[in-house]
Amino acid sequence: MNYKFSSRISVSTVLLAITLSALCLAQSTPPSTTRYYVTVTQVKPEMLNEWMDIQKNEVNSMLKKAGITQRVVSRPVFGNTYEFLSISPLDKYAVMDDLATFPKAEGGPEALARLSEKARKCINGSHSYIATRLNDLSSAPDPKSMPAITVSTRRRVAPGKLQDYQNFLKEEILPLYKKSKVPYTVTRRGFGANNSDFVSTTYYSKFADLDGENPFTRMLGQGGAAKVFAKGAGLSTVVENVVRRRVDDLSY
Repeated sequence: MNYKFSSRISVSTVLLAITLSALCLAQSTPPSTTRYYVTVTQVKPEMLNEWMDIQKNEVNSMLKKAGITQRVVSRPVFGNTYEFLSISPLDKYAVMDDLATFPKAEGGPEALARLSEKARKCINGSHSYIATRLNDLSSAPDPKSMPAITVSTRRRVAPGKLQDYQNFLKEEILPLYKKSKVPYTVTRRGFGANNSDFVSTTYYSKFADLDGENPFTRMLGQGGAAKVFAKGAGLSTVVENVVRRRVDDLSY
């Protein structure tokens, strides 16, 4: 996937992201969906160490003082390893109406502005969008023991096939992942992205789990797995496959 990144990040954008993160962690979550504010950042290779140091020792410190209790950052294992993915819960869009609700952090907005400028010099740009996890199509991992490795496949659903695709995932794919005990989630992209894009993600504790046959083939055999996949033919096309690993130094 090729993102169109802006050449710079404004202070207001950083304020917005932090405000969303802080307020949404305290909101109630609808049972059928879980919405996220996702930011993809492209770091300059020559500034990688400096950017990571800023995130670990300054950004995370400010976020914690602002009352943000969770931050998850990951990066690809293959492909562009200078790309970082950051995810925060977003329960209500209403929190975007008033940046005055930004939690009080040490130094206030002026300190945040200075920190934003330092971080901006380390990156080529960023791209943010909304992603909504469809809980009735997912078998999510225990958040208290979240595996560090994820394998995500983004698919673009064919026009007019939205309901058929969701039915296929719910009736054919989800039961197999539950039976195999492999954590599995489905998210749909929204504002800032193509809302025909669905991302299926599986979670693993070690790379060795990726060796051998996929769960479908192990359970159903090649013929049985082929029959299942045939039912989904024509409903969507693959856009990308990404293996990511959580960056523990930047997450908490």
